[in-house]
Amino acid sequence: MAALRDWKLGWIGVGRMGTPLCHRLIEAGAALGVADTDPARLAPMAAAGARPAVTAAALAEGADILLSMVPNDLALLSVVTGPGGLAETMRPGQVLIDLSTVSPAASARVAEVMAARGADYLRCPVSGSTSTAAAGALTIFASGPEAALDRCAPLLAVLGRETLRCGAAEEARAVKLMVNMVVALTPAILGEALAFGGRLGLDWSAMVDALSKSVVASPLLAYKAEMLKARDWTPAADVDLVAKDLDLALAVGQREGAPMPLSALARQFAAAYQASGEGGLDFFRVATWPERLLAPNPR
Repeated sequence: MAALRDWKLGWIGVGRMGTPLCHRLIEAGAALGVADTDPARLAPMAAAGARPAVTAAALAEGADILLSMVPNDLALLSVVTGPGGLAETMRPGQVLIDLSTVSPAASARVAEVMAARGADYLRCPVSGSTSTAAAGALTIFASGPEAALDRCAPLLAVLGRETLRCGAAEEARAVKLMVNMVVALTPAILGEALAFGGRLGLDWSAMVDALSKSVVASPLLAYKAEMLKARDWTPAADVDLVAKDLDLALAVGQREGAPMPLSALARQFAAAYQASGEGGLDFFRVATWPERLLAPNPR
């Protein structure tokens, strides 16, 4: 695969999702530089063929297109406007593609900074998991200038199976938060259904199979089915991450006057697991919530 030969790219944030995506870019032939706040993450990428950079600003000096995938609003704003940030060296003709899940407000601030530097800015949050990232099967929600989207289409095609163009500004941010609201609620309702079946004597794995092959089946449930059966909560996306995304959505919903009682309930489920020290487990751990209520009354 050499779809990106001669492309000069820089990647900021070599974490759980960033690492497999960086490997895809290297395999596609790109000349890739990487930066991360944790220097220990850079050595494995250097061994894979990437060029480490000390700061985002230094990374931008040798790249035409920069990509970032960071945990939250504060991290994104630090990458762009903090010391050694992209605002110091971005220039006309460059593009910043941010794949993080962040608030529309923080993203709009980044747009202002990029416009002042004469650079294009694409908001491209993704839907998927670490395994779909490694397979290049993410869904990418994209918004920004059409010309920049056209220019970066071959790059996005290496990272995702489908790119959905959402608009010219922060529309992709809203779409990602909307999707994550449904994602966050999924284990809670599945847990209720599984507990119901369990009280009627149904086998746990058989119930997961029935749900996975019924009209309620989804790519998310298909991906999580074996985890549910094994009750293995090794995180792909942990409770803390989902809680952060719900906080973003709820804040936006409050500002816009959107009724969100179910999302607020999902946030409370997450808070309960965080309070018990389980925020680092996969968010599908929330599917076990009825067991805590039923523990004194086993059957």
